[in-house]
Amino acid sequence: MSRKFIAAALAISTTIATVSAMPARAASEDDIAKLLAGAATIFIIGKAIQNSRDDDRKDKKKEEVRHYTPDHKPHVSKPPVYTHNAPLPKVVPRDVKTRHNDVLPAKCVRRIEGGRVGRVIMGRCLERNNVSTRSLPKACRMTVETRRGATRAYALPCLRHRGYTLTRH
Repeated sequence: MSRKFIAAALAISTTIATVSAMPARAASEDDIAKLLAGAATIFIIGKAIQNSRDDDRKDKKKEEVRHYTPDHKPHVSKPPVYTHNAPLPKVVPRDVKTRHNDVLPAKCVRRIEGGRVGRVIMGRCLERNNVSTRSLPKACRMTVETRRGATRAYALPCLRHRGYTLTRH
């Protein structure tokens, strides 16, 4: 519940408690003045409490604010200046696929059973033949179960689709 609602309920209940303790009689102007003075006093005390809490919050916020002032002027890069003799750079469209034309050793190809891929290139064989497996696409990487346990392999159709070829015997 909000603090304002609780303060109002407290003020009303206090007023009702003082009024109900008196015997029933017609209210005179004096009684109404006392009632209004009591309500005004409670309202003023509530506002004073609220203002002091708001001041405390503002003080805390002022303490938490830190201003950053850099010691040096930030670097602003200037656009490149092209001379008339130098050719302008060419824009390469995004939809053009770059072909690797990398040649992989055919002796590393193995047939596998199960799954959708029939032939793979074994990762350890590529490393033994000085082919960096880091340059191969991660989308083609897969795990193959051999007699020695699970090992890394690359799907041959996937590699061919991305521009890789095999050596000829």
